[in-house]
Amino acid sequence: MKKSIYYKKHKKYKKTYVLLKYIPFIILFIIMIIFFVKFNNKDKLDISLSNVASFKISSDNIIALEEVSKKYNIDFYEILTYYAIENNFFNDKNLDISNIEKDFIINYDSIKSKYSKKSVEPYYNLIKNIIEEIKNFPIPLEYANNYIYGDSYGAERTYGGKRIHTGTDIMDKENIVGRIPIISMTDGIIENIGWNEKGGYRVGIKSKSGNYYYYAHLDKFEEGMEKGKEILAGDTIGYMGNTGYSKIEGTKGNFETHLHLGIEAQTNLTNDELWINPYPFLSLIENRQKNSKN
Repeated sequence: MKKSIYYKKHKKYKKTYVLLKYIPFIILFIIMIIFFVKFNNKDKLDISLSNVASFKISSDNIIALEEVSKKYNIDFYEILTYYAIENNFFNDKNLDISNIEKDFIINYDSIKSKYSKKSVEPYYNLIKNIIEEIKNFPIPLEYANNYIYGDSYGAERTYGGKRIHTGTDIMDKENIVGRIPIISMTDGIIENIGWNEKGGYRVGIKSKSGNYYYYAHLDKFEEGMEKGKEILAGDTIGYMGNTGYSKIEGTKGNFETHLHLGIEAQTNLTNDELWINPYPFLSLIENRQKNSKN
């Protein structure tokens, strides 16, 4: 009996010893899991795609941000990307940029370190590609006093069912069809042209990056426009009108004369279409053109 008890105790201690021997490896394994989860989460930003699409930075703020980037010699696309990420792509329309130097620039390096490069890259590329390829406002400079526009992205629309407006409307102040030429903002290829029930006479141009620029409600097309034609930024593609909201081709007058401009962004953030708010980009290019003229 004593011998049996001895062997049982010995066996028990042996098991305990084996378990103790593996404790450091178990702890190391747990640490590795925690590190992996933490690192993996850093690559997944909690940013709403609807906020990315609506991109609610005001014209004054995006212009001011470009000036700040010049002042501190920081890449504009980078500073705009990190500022957008920090503010969930500006879901607050009343964002105050007046203290950006005190609240953002001074902490810029620590803000950047919060995010992995991999997580930021899709947002950076989206912003950079659009800004770099837009070379001009869609209306020639000589017509600068003939139009007006604002941030109408997200406004309710009811034709064809309740939906949101996924573009920017640039209005003819005098509401005269066919007088204001529409020019391509980018180089690209005409992917779509002709009648569209909602957009009327429209032209869709795909840029080299894969972004798609949609010009709708045209009164007529410029001569020679056809699918597959190569377009350069500044080429006239048509004239502002009020066509659309009808299955009957040529229908006019269901709304005031304007250009509906849409941008479908090519991005790996989603497998679905992402129609991003054109307003900040229009504000930026318009400001650049006006400054270059002066």
